[in-house]
Amino acid sequence: MPVPHREGPDASARSPRLPLATAVVATLLLALGALGTVRFAGEAAADLVQKQLLVQQLTGVVTHLDEVLTMSANMCAHTGDMKWKERYDRHLAPLDEAIAGLRSVSPGLFDQELGADTDAANQRLVAMETKSFELVEQGRASDAAAILDGPAYAADKALYAAGNQRAQLALAGLVTSEREATRSHQTLASVATLLLAILATGSWVVVSRRSREQRSRVALELARATSRAADEANRQKSLFVANTSHELRTPLTAILGYAELLADPKYAAENAADACATITRNGEHLLQVVNDLLDMSKIEAGGLTVESVPTDPALIVEDVVSLMRVRATGKGITLDRTFETPLPRSFPCDPVRLRQILLNLVGNAIKFTPNGRVALRIEFRPETDGGGTLRFAVEDSGIGMTEEQVGRLFRRFAQAEDSTARRFGGTGLGLALSKTFAELLGGGVLVRSCPGVGSTFTLELPVPADSSTSTWHPDADGIAAMHEERAQAAAYDDELPNLAGVRILLADDGVDNRRLVAHHLVHCGAEVVTAENGRDAVASLLGDAAPRFDLVLMDMQMPELDGYRATHLLRERGWAAPIVALTANAMSTDRERCLQAGCDDYLTKPIDRRKLLRTCALWARPGLACAT
Repeated sequence: MPVPHREGPDASARSPRLPLATAVVATLLLALGALGTVRFAGEAAADLVQKQLLVQQLTGVVTHLDEVLTMSANMCAHTGDMKWKERYDRHLAPLDEAIAGLRSVSPGLFDQELGADTDAANQRLVAMETKSFELVEQGRASDAAAILDGPAYAADKALYAAGNQRAQLALAGLVTSEREATRSHQTLASVATLLLAILATGSWVVVSRRSREQRSRVALELARATSRAADEANRQKSLFVANTSHELRTPLTAILGYAELLADPKYAAENAADACATITRNGEHLLQVVNDLLDMSKIEAGGLTVESVPTDPALIVEDVVSLMRVRATGKGITLDRTFETPLPRSFPCDPVRLRQILLNLVGNAIKFTPNGRVALRIEFRPETDGGGTLRFAVEDSGIGMTEEQVGRLFRRFAQAEDSTARRFGGTGLGLALSKTFAELLGGGVLVRSCPGVGSTFTLELPVPADSSTSTWHPDADGIAAMHEERAQAAAYDDELPNLAGVRILLADDGVDNRRLVAHHLVHCGAEVVTAENGRDAVASLLGDAAPRFDLVLMDMQMPELDGYRATHLLRERGWAAPIVALTANAMSTDRERCLQAGCDDYLTKPIDRRKLLRTCALWARPGLACAT
C-alpha cells in the first residue's frame, strides 16, 4: 500500500480558506480517525491470525492424539500389557477437547464436511478398540491383535481420517477466506484514512502494520515447524510400533510353532531337544525386547538408577565374549578379544548395566557384519593425577554408516535408516539405552564409521584414583583361572536346595503358572497347596483349621482380591510367616510397592527356576539355602 507523501500537503493546499482552528481540529480528528481505523484493522487481523494458528495447532493435536490412541490400542493388543489402555484412556478427553475446539470455529461447516459416515466410522473404531481391550483383559491378546490388524479396522480408520481431513481443510479455507476479505476491507479503509492524514501519522501506521505482519509470519512459521516436528515424531513412533510388533511376533512364531511340533506325536523324539532349545532361545530374545521397552519407560519416567559396586572389567568382558561367540560363529564371523594394557582389578560400576552396554555394542556389530570379523579391544589409560579411563572399543568390518546415519544412531525409537529394521531386525532402542546407561555411569559412547568399511563403537568409563592402583594384565593363565572360577560358580548354581518338609502356599490365578511353579517346588521336595485368588489364599491361611505353612508365594494381580490387599490383610491379622511376591510387574516402583504391602521379597516373571528355589529355601528355612 503506497504511503501518501504528496496527498497530505496537496489536501491542505486545496483548503487555504479554512480557519486555522478548523484546520487544527480537522487534522486532529483525522489523525484520531486514522489511528482508530488502524487499531480496528490490526485487531481484526490479529484475531484472524490467531484463529488460523488455532486451526493449525488443533489440527496437529488431533492428528497426534489419534496416532497415540491407535498406537496404544495396538501395543496393548500385541504386548498384552494393560498399561497401554491407561495411556489410551488418558488421551481420549484431550482428543475430544481438540475436536470440539475445531468445531467451535464454524460448527455448521465442520459438521457438514465431517459427515455422518465419519461419525459412524469413529463409533465403530471405538467399539473395536474397546473390544480389543476386553480381550486383552481376558488373556486373549492374539484375538485382540487380530481385530486391530483386520481390514474392517483399517477401512474405518481410513474413512475416519478422510472425514477429519475434509473438515480441517474446510475450516482452514474458511479462515483464509475471512482473512482475505478482512484484509481487503482493511486496505480500503486504511487508504481512505491515510489519504486524509498527515505524513507522520501515515508513516507510523505503515511501520506499525509491517511490524505486526512480521510477527504474524514468524508465529505462523513457528507453528508450521512445530507441526512438522510433531508429524516426524509420529512417523518415527509409528515405525517403532511396527518394528516392535515384528520383534515380538518373530520369536513368538518360533515358540508357538515348535511347541505345536512337540505336541505332535509324529514329531521325531530325537529332535525334541533342539525344539526345546529353540523355544528357550526365542523366549530369551522376547524377554530382552520386553526388558528394553521397560528400561526405556524407566528412562522417560526418570526412574532409572544405576549401582556402584566393585566390578571386575575383565570378568565382564569374558562373560560378554562367551555369550556372543556363539552368535558370531553361527554367522561365520570371527570374534576376537584383546586386552591392550593392564586393567584395574576392580572399579566402582554397575556390572549389570556395563554387561548390557557391551552386549548391545558387540551384538550390533555382529548383526551388521555380513562377513569378516568383530574385535573387542580393552585398554586402561591412566592419568597423571591418579585414576584414568577404561576404553572398550568394538570394531567390525560390516556395512558401515554415513555421517548422516551416525547422527541418527542414538535417537530413541530410531535406527540409522528406516530400512534397517526390515533388513536386520531390532526395535531401535539398544544404542539409545547404551548411551543413557553410559552417561549414568559417568562416561559416554563414541562412534566412528565409514560406509562399506566398518564401524567402531567405543565405550569410555571413568576410573577413580583409589581403583587404579591395583592393575593386572589378563594373560592366558589369568583367563584360564577366571574360567575355572566361573565353572565352579556355575556348578554351584546347578545345585538345587532340598525343600523336603517345607509347606508352601502358591497363590496365582494363572493355571499354567501354578502348574509350572508347583512342579519346580515339588521336584525339590516341597509340599505345595495352591489358591486361585487372594481371597482363597487368605481363607487357607487364616481359617480355624488352617494347616501350617512355612512360606507364601503371592501373585500380585489376581481377581476378587489381589496380592497387595491379600498381603496387607494377612499382616493386619497377625500372620507373620514370609510372603514372597511373584509378579510380572517388573518396574523398580513395583518392588517397592510389594514390600510396602508387607511382602518380604520380590520375584519377577518369567520365573528363574534356580532363583525361585533358592529364594524359597532362604525364606522358608534359612539353613536350607545352602543344603543340597
